[in-house]
Amino acid sequence: MTLVDFIKQSLQQHYQAMARTVDGLSQNEVSWAPSNEAMSIGFLAWHYARTLDRWINSRVLDKPQIWNQNMAERFYRLPADPNDSGYNFTGQQVSEFQSPSAAVLLEYALAAKNLTMDFLDTQNDDDLENVILPNPRGGQINLATMFQQLIWECNQHGGQMAYIRGLQKGIEEPGYSGGMLEARAKDAG
Repeated sequence: MTLVDFIKQSLQQHYQAMARTVDGLSQNEVSWAPSNEAMSIGFLAWHYARTLDRWINSRVLDKPQIWNQNMAERFYRLPADPNDSGYNFTGQQVSEFQSPSAAVLLEYALAAKNLTMDFLDTQNDDDLENVILPNPRGGQINLATMFQQLIWECNQHGGQMAYIRGLQKGIEEPGYSGGMLEARAKDAG
């Protein structure tokens, strides 16, 4: 397996788990947070899409973000700020976040994930090592390091979303293992 394939499979698995968590939630469930300054599933799904959209469009492709192409206006009280992704939000900003419906969240997340997959389809392992980008927190990073960070973010926030859904609904499918093991077993059978 190439590094590009590993990254694509990791991001696809995360997207499927995130979509499984968000799909079918009511507005109250998408917006519910365990405390006043805690993130909701809606906030975390928005952050997931914003992070992919911002990194790939702004930092890698130097193109306008999906966010600024009629998506921001579908979110309540959020400006179309291309740098706003929830990073460094205060507790008050998190508590003031108003999530749109699960359908809008999933539409944005799917568009951001597809953008990322399309970009990865144009890359090879050498590109991941040799394409250097400015790191917004200082210095430079290569594409491989950028995707390492994105996978870490997806795993961290995906776990938070699943935990919040579990707090709301309890155990739904005790045998669920993230989707990829089931897909591989089905392919092998």
